[in-house]
Amino acid sequence: MTRVFLLCSGLDKVKRGFESFTQECFDALYQNSTLDITLFKGSGESSTPKITLWNLSRQGWIAVQLGKIIRRNSYYIEQVSFTLSLLQHIYQQQPDVIYFSDGTLGNVLWHWRRLTKQSYKLLFSNGAPFFPPFLPYCDHMQQVAPSHFQAVLDRGVPAAKQSLIPYGIKIPTELKILSTPEREALRSQLGLPERRQIILSVGAINKSHKRMDYLIREIAALPKPRPYLLLLGQQEAQSPEIHQLGNQLLGTDSFQIKTVAPNQVVDYYRVADVFVLASLNEGFGRVFLEAMSYGLPCLAHDYEIAHFVLGKEGYFANFELTGSLASLISQVLAEGNDESKCHLRHRSIYERFSWDKLRPIYIEMIERVAGKRTI
Repeated sequence: MTRVFLLCSGLDKVKRGFESFTQECFDALYQNSTLDITLFKGSGESSTPKITLWNLSRQGWIAVQLGKIIRRNSYYIEQVSFTLSLLQHIYQQQPDVIYFSDGTLGNVLWHWRRLTKQSYKLLFSNGAPFFPPFLPYCDHMQQVAPSHFQAVLDRGVPAAKQSLIPYGIKIPTELKILSTPEREALRSQLGLPERRQIILSVGAINKSHKRMDYLIREIAALPKPRPYLLLLGQQEAQSPEIHQLGNQLLGTDSFQIKTVAPNQVVDYYRVADVFVLASLNEGFGRVFLEAMSYGLPCLAHDYEIAHFVLGKEGYFANFELTGSLASLISQVLAEGNDESKCHLRHRSIYERFSWDKLRPIYIEMIERVAGKRTI
């Protein structure tokens, strides 16, 4: 049996794609008889096989101050302290493979292995993504999109050191669409308007990457009555500016920002009419999978990764241009709610990205890295 450590220092305290992927990956692989997998996380309750490690949280004062002293950010401090807490478990349990998405974890573990002459293999899920010469030290890389695989290949990393396997997602075999009364009742329960079109965006509430400010301005450019805009995500230093802009341009009766637990996001997908991600680039865009799995039309900037994930069911435009998103929103809303299209979107995601389809491929990759299958 292959012993696997799956690591994520932000799990249970940060709401990003890395964290949701790590949790779902553990859930998908845990029951497999060929893997002995333990999940190590940085917060929440601890019980085998899910172990919480002590660390200096990136959100804490100590990590922020230490980062300033050594000229690193608090995220770096969190990862290093988390990895130091892991070392005793490595010594006691002797894992075959350590699987991670945060680069600093891999670098610390590589140097520790070199010093201690241990034999574990390092498997890096390159979802950010990183490219040479800035790749973390590892034995093998999981690339989640073809363009990442090719970019790293072009920079001299051999194909044998990479696996092209996209992120998986937990998704039911069939899509259940809420009836109109069910939908209105759930909207009421969530504090959302019952008889308005709702545009949903899920991601960090910022303007630097997720470009929530662009989304707000594009909605404001639509003629009245405008759709209701709901932003769900982790709030950051730029979030107050997004709050202020939304209230100013859309009004508190047409705009809302919320941070909810990952298992609660499902209800918001079920009641929304359209999903938008205004960022100009994503390493993968896991929220696209989530939104499409609930049948939502997904609007994205026109770039390679978005086309890979959304396929022919996506809606694309140049979001660098003022008015481009507003025009696309008007087009999609005018098409109305076609249930057959909802089922097509769900099926597209299920066939390409569901854990039902990808689980055997993940297991094969891990066992190859451990040296228990031929590469």
